Amino acid sequence: MTSVSTEDRLAVMALLAEHAYRNDHGLTDTLWELYGEKCRSEGPMGTMVGRDAIRQWGIRRLGNPSKVRHVLSNIRVFWSEGRLCATSYYVAFRDTHANAATPASVGEYHDTFEKVGDEWLLAERRVVPVFTNADAPRPVVASPEVAGTEDEGR
Repeated sequence: MTSVSTEDRLAVMALLAEHAYRNDHGLTDTLWELYGEKCRSEGPMGTMVGRDAIRQWGIRRLGNPSKVRHVLSNIRVFWSEGRLCATSYYVAFRDTHANAATPASVGEYHDTFEKVGDEWLLAERRVVPVFTNADAPRPVVASPEVAGTEDEGR
């Protein structure tokens, strides 16, 4: 197994923390900056392909005033088939749930990264819910109207 350098590990962990921060603090219209040009994101929010699809989703998400907080842990960074990858656990809390202190979803992020210049960016993100709270509404979901979006997902 090829070892991941401390520099690359820290860069990926910082990227993941920045993604969660922007998602949670009204900066979703800038999330696209953390993705590569031909990125792909799939999960409960739909399937989005390309930075523009991420950008459009982020702009739409700003229209929903609900609060969300993502807690990340167990970040595992590794090489797989010549690509830098990570898995991490997430717990998502939403104020639209009857008890906002009860998680809306618990699951894993399966991420693959690409290096652009000196910077690591997300190339692929797969959101894999493990436990979900059916009573917790989801914020704006990607739709076929969003350029580059393939489907509405869960």
